[in-house]
Amino acid sequence: MDGGIWDYDIAKQILKEYELNGAYAMGSVRVALTDLFSGALIETNEDKLDTGEHFSKGKVLFKYSLTSFGEDRMRDTGII
Repeated sequence: MDGGIWDYDIAKQILKEYELNGAYAMGSVRVALTDLFSGALIETNEDKLDTGEHFSKGKVLFKYSLTSFGEDRMRDTGII
């Protein structure tokens, strides 16, 4: 896969697509990403501390990419 996508970029896109906003919605996206990570569907490529620009100061930000297992599951379910 490519270099990945930062969690805050994923969250922004999802909130835009579903016309949501606020900290609760952003946090819900982060929880969903954690679940996908726990299931080995995505992996982290990089991390850094939030300076307060995205979620809140001191939060760990993750850059995610799809794993081969995740890609296989997407094919199995017809998503791709």
